[in-house]
Amino acid sequence: MANPPELFPCLRHTVLEDEKPEGVPSKENKTTSSLARFFKRKKTKAGYLPRRNAILEKSVEKLRASLNCCKCSKHTAAKRLKQLFPFTSILDGYSGLYDLPCDIIAGLTIGIMHIPQGMAYALLTQLPPVYGLYTSFFPVLIYFFFGTSRHISVGTFAVVSLMIGSVVDKGHVAWQRHELQGAIQDISTGHNITHSLQEPDPASTSLGATNLSSASPGFDNFFRTRPLSELDMVKVGYAMAVTFCVGILQVVLGFLRMGFLTTFLSDPLISGFTTGAAIHVFSSQIKSAFGVKVDRYSGPLKLIFSYHDFFTHLNHPNLVTMTITIVTVLFLIGIKEGINNNKKFRETFRGIPIPGELIVLIIGTVLSKHFQLHKQFDVEVIGHIPKGFPTASLAFVKYLPDVIGESFAICFTAFATSFAISKILADKHNYIVDPNQELIAHGMSNFLGSMCSSFCSAASLSRSMVQEGVGGKTQIVSLISSVLVVIVLLALGPMFEDVPNSILAAIIIVSLKGLFFQFAELKRLWKVSKVDYTVWLVTFFATVLLDVDLGLLIGLIYNLVPILLRTQEPYSCLLGRVPNTDIYVDCNIYKETVQLPGIKIFKFESPLYFANMDNFKSALVKATNVDPHYLKLLKNEMKDTDMTLRHREVCLATSEEPCESHDHLHPLSGRSVPSNCGTFAIIIDGSAIQYVDSVTVRVLKDIVLDYRDVDIDVYLGDCKASVRIMLEKSGFYNHVYRRNVCATIHHAVQVAQKSAAMSKETLASTFTMAPEDFLQEGEFVRLDLENSVESMDKIAAEGSS
Repeated sequence: MANPPELFPCLRHTVLEDEKPEGVPSKENKTTSSLARFFKRKKTKAGYLPRRNAILEKSVEKLRASLNCCKCSKHTAAKRLKQLFPFTSILDGYSGLYDLPCDIIAGLTIGIMHIPQGMAYALLTQLPPVYGLYTSFFPVLIYFFFGTSRHISVGTFAVVSLMIGSVVDKGHVAWQRHELQGAIQDISTGHNITHSLQEPDPASTSLGATNLSSASPGFDNFFRTRPLSELDMVKVGYAMAVTFCVGILQVVLGFLRMGFLTTFLSDPLISGFTTGAAIHVFSSQIKSAFGVKVDRYSGPLKLIFSYHDFFTHLNHPNLVTMTITIVTVLFLIGIKEGINNNKKFRETFRGIPIPGELIVLIIGTVLSKHFQLHKQFDVEVIGHIPKGFPTASLAFVKYLPDVIGESFAICFTAFATSFAISKILADKHNYIVDPNQELIAHGMSNFLGSMCSSFCSAASLSRSMVQEGVGGKTQIVSLISSVLVVIVLLALGPMFEDVPNSILAAIIIVSLKGLFFQFAELKRLWKVSKVDYTVWLVTFFATVLLDVDLGLLIGLIYNLVPILLRTQEPYSCLLGRVPNTDIYVDCNIYKETVQLPGIKIFKFESPLYFANMDNFKSALVKATNVDPHYLKLLKNEMKDTDMTLRHREVCLATSEEPCESHDHLHPLSGRSVPSNCGTFAIIIDGSAIQYVDSVTVRVLKDIVLDYRDVDIDVYLGDCKASVRIMLEKSGFYNHVYRRNVCATIHHAVQVAQKSAAMSKETLASTFTMAPEDFLQEGEFVRLDLENSVESMDKIAAEGSS
């Protein structure tokens, strides 16, 4: 069937004065003209195709810009260097008189916070405390060159440190298994083993939880006879390997411009996940806080087994350790809440906080060394802290295959939390952070940092807020804080060897206060969105019960389910006209709207794609109360019944027998035959349909043709340019008139009303014709269609004017 002419001018291509017909040579540059000719419009029998400037010409401009960027010039090279090293742009307007003093004060403050937090968070990773100091130096220094945020404080972060600790636990289990196999081989070969080895207790490994510290007394004593350096090397290797993988992933995602992926991590998901992770962080410190020997577990339900062991051994706590913990916690809370958060104090000291963590660290060191707490009262202390920096190494590469899976979860968690903090501070100070460049910055920090013995880093909310609060202006703060960490690493490290672990545990516990306060989000989410409320709860409980990595995965999957359900079963409604206007709104919300007689305006608030097309058709039938398939079935039954009755009437007319009732011959006798309820047009509002796929185009074509078979016209109104282009590409107009796609809803209403009026006039004139005027039925229909098309050309022209 040939395409009828295009009938609404708002979609017809308008020839510009400066454009030339095809075939005429252009005076433009060859490269530019070839790009222009590639996107040039093609003319068809029905006229010009819809103008694609809104989408395709933007693509041309982007392509031209990309080609220009590929040129080798000083300007382009400088621009690229500024994009890769944003600190050059930040320092362009840097004021040494006004900005530098603020950065020095903030740098000293953050450096003082880095020292105790670095050593404390290293305990979460199961590594020696000095590795926390490495993480407080190398990634901080690297981020200065690549980062776009001016206010975040990169370094150790509790949640990420805990996730690294889970990977280290995996390495611990692998090492134990390897040592056990070696011991069994020694026994089988006749070598003497002093201590007996026993298999792990099945009760301790049920439901996926694995005991990492004391599978049995003999097993634990056996490991105490082995050199610890080998185990430490395995732990460090696993931590550095996963950090290396995280860095590679972040850099690759940054260069691929995949920063938008963080949008899938919603605020309720991140809040529920970090709160659940805070439970794990707190639970990991109770043994150091109370001086209780608690076995370490990994896997699902590990918290249940850990707390079972904790309460079992709680009747024998270390009273000195417990006293140190309680005093430290009370002191830190008093400093933070009573002084640092006091409004008058902040105004007096320009927001510079009292370094409570450093104070308790120094006091604890002095008291521990003076009273010999480790020897006299069996108080666990940090132990040896080496001076200097470690040698760069890639010895951990052999562990890379074992940690690839965990690196994905850590990659997204570290970046999502860091970027969220960056975005908050950037919005507050009116500058822009680039998510793709931030991925590169954090990736380079982890990639290069892993070679220098620093584990995975991220932005800390507490340090970032302090850095911004004391007046830090740029990442010069990071350089100054790094100087303090260097001093500790080169000279002061051994002075902290006698710090009790309970003090570090108290620092960690107090720092979790902000994460625990996220429980208050539940009340707000319940009022605002029940879906977000369930996302928070599901993510939280999955993280607490199943472990951190599984909790994030389950939370992410559950977070995507409402999105899919919303596109599967979105809100749909009929639109009505606001009196005396050309505005059409939801009839369910606005009761004063007017339903146009014979016209149903349907709105489906979702993109259309293959997965929700069945729901779209069902919603359309339900809203309009017109089922084309049912009407066609009744129409065919009526046609067959009429033919049967006519044949029967002829037979009865030739018979001389008296007539009888033949109601039983009519299969629809006594049954009301529903019509299309007076509906002659259905208009689909395309304003909420952001995109369509090839399946959608085919289904839309079938819908238009099905309703046309029952004398109902279907129109698409207010469609996006991308949707119209997809209709054109998919051959939609090979089967559907162009007049069925209108620029606006009101235009579609006008076309539908005038089309219905014209159809009535044509039908009335048909019954005034003489019998000899009728030719063959098919020919009459063809002529009538041609007349209708010509008339609709005039209707569309009038509507557009």
